[in-house]
Amino acid sequence: MPTSSCPDTAYDTLIPSVVAALPAAQQPEWPDPGRLALVHTELARADPLVTYDSVRALRRLLSRAAEGELCVLQAGDCAEDPAECGPAPLARKAEMLDVLSDIVRTGAGRPVVRVGRVAGQYAKPRSHPEELHDGVRLPVYRGPMVNAPHPDADARRPDPARILSCYRAARRAVESLDRLGRGEGSPAETRVWTSHEALLLDYELPLVRRHRSGRSYLASTHWPWVGERTRQPDGAHVRLLAEVDNPVACKVGPTTTVEQVLALCAALDPERSPGRLSLVARFGASRIDGLAPLVRAVRRAGHPVLWLCDPMHGNGERTAHGLKTRRLSAVMAEISRFVDIVSAEGGRSAGLHLEASPDDIAECTGAGFTPAPGPAYRTLCDPRLNLVQAVAATAYWRLPALEAVA
Repeated sequence: MPTSSCPDTAYDTLIPSVVAALPAAQQPEWPDPGRLALVHTELARADPLVTYDSVRALRRLLSRAAEGELCVLQAGDCAEDPAECGPAPLARKAEMLDVLSDIVRTGAGRPVVRVGRVAGQYAKPRSHPEELHDGVRLPVYRGPMVNAPHPDADARRPDPARILSCYRAARRAVESLDRLGRGEGSPAETRVWTSHEALLLDYELPLVRRHRSGRSYLASTHWPWVGERTRQPDGAHVRLLAEVDNPVACKVGPTTTVEQVLALCAALDPERSPGRLSLVARFGASRIDGLAPLVRAVRRAGHPVLWLCDPMHGNGERTAHGLKTRRLSAVMAEISRFVDIVSAEGGRSAGLHLEASPDDIAECTGAGFTPAPGPAYRTLCDPRLNLVQAVAATAYWRLPALEAVA
């Protein structure tokens, strides 16, 4: 059995074999299975990016959030750029989390757990497998772990070597956080925890590790989540997160039924353990009222989930130039309504999940910014809030008076 150089973890062969047998959505068609197999072998022998002890430490913090003692601020790029994993970019991202966390703490009157979409957010689900560019049909861009954004056939061809490149970038990001005093061993009140969507199974499965305690965990990140397009209760992604000891999250939206959300809770939180499961609502301002029956059903079923608001993904639109954008006013409206709904239905409003950047960008509309083609619009996939916009949006986060004194 291939083993990591970390003395208390080993590659777990059982969970990957079980998960790989299940249907898996949003996976690329790799042109070279032989090269992919070599990537699996190398990743299975690689050092874990996070330790089991740190995963358990975050889970304890989230259990306190489930009891109402803490809030959560999760933010970062839509798709990370592997070239921006050094100390300087990570310092800017950590400072953004500090600014936004201060606003959440002021609005909630509670300490905040800082979580970055960092050190692994390199693969993206897409609505369609192909797209047209100047009349030419190409594979869709799936994030830097799979292919390149340039609209030509060679760039869009999935390349397994990118998986290893992104693992190394994630390693640099983790090491940068450590050097900044925001990673392993840093105080809980300033630490930045890592998170990403556990989407690309050819990356995630080789990084499942078995701790010397006998428990297995996903060593690619502290806090993995399942997205709206891969949350099938009987699918590979949900099964993967069901089998590992990390705290986990799942996106839910306007197409999620009560039956589906209860099935997800049963799969991901069978023991009804506070801090184990977070549900991230991404409805859109015009459809957020559809959240109420889900919160009500989960509460009645006795699952102590954390509810987070993702006000980004349900509010997409296009500019006159055809660019993807999100309107800040809709983001604010969804945050405000989310808090009211979760409180009214007896759920635990825990915090925010934002796609945001500390850089001088203009990808979302509002606060004096209008997206247009040019250097200020440089997202690799979906539009992000800049810091001014993120501050304005986060200011809409608050807790109702009754919950604030509970």
